[in-house]
Amino acid sequence: MAAEQSQFSKVSKKQLFFIAEKLIDAGFPTDNPYNDYDEHFKELENIGKYFNINVVDEDVQFFAKFLYINDGILAKIMEKSDILSYEDLIIPVAKTYNLDYSTWGTCTYEEYLTQSFDSYDEDWVIDSANQQREDGNWDLYDGRIRSEATYDNFEESDHSFDRVYEVNDNKIKESLLDRLVLENTSEVVSSLDKQTLLKLKQIIESRLRSLCF
Repeated sequence: MAAEQSQFSKVSKKQLFFIAEKLIDAGFPTDNPYNDYDEHFKELENIGKYFNINVVDEDVQFFAKFLYINDGILAKIMEKSDILSYEDLIIPVAKTYNLDYSTWGTCTYEEYLTQSFDSYDEDWVIDSANQQREDGNWDLYDGRIRSEATYDNFEESDHSFDRVYEVNDNKIKESLLDRLVLENTSEVVSSLDKQTLLKLKQIIESRLRSLCF
């Protein structure tokens, strides 16, 4: 799925230029927009009213990036230079990123697990489980989850943002496709006789040699 783009990306480049002029005069950032964010949001919000656009966070990011990547082009147009025109302006494109993060705290919880035990009598199963646990041959966490755990009195202590990385749909699709090919190939290979497998081996070896050059 493609990333959500700013509403202003649909506005004409000529209009974007005039908006950029106003933002530059107002001291709108050309890098990270999250310094004095509320102030910059209000500046863009006022402009958005003229276009019947309810400004959101992506729009603030859009113009911070727009001003950054078009810095030289905007300057030339403002100088009324014939070298560049509105159409030379570059429209920034949002991408999808994953943000991995961790949270931790304290809580009371109840987990629901199940474990299979071999026993000669139903009444001995619990005693057997306790004995095996004492002997170190079994642990409570060895069981299988049978239903979702319940949590209560949760109090978050803190959190940390761990890493950011771009979501690459093509890689995901390629990975799934490779897996399907391997699974299907395995089934086909299992059904082949020895003579056919030897011919297939020759084809594969020939292909591998060609990839080495």
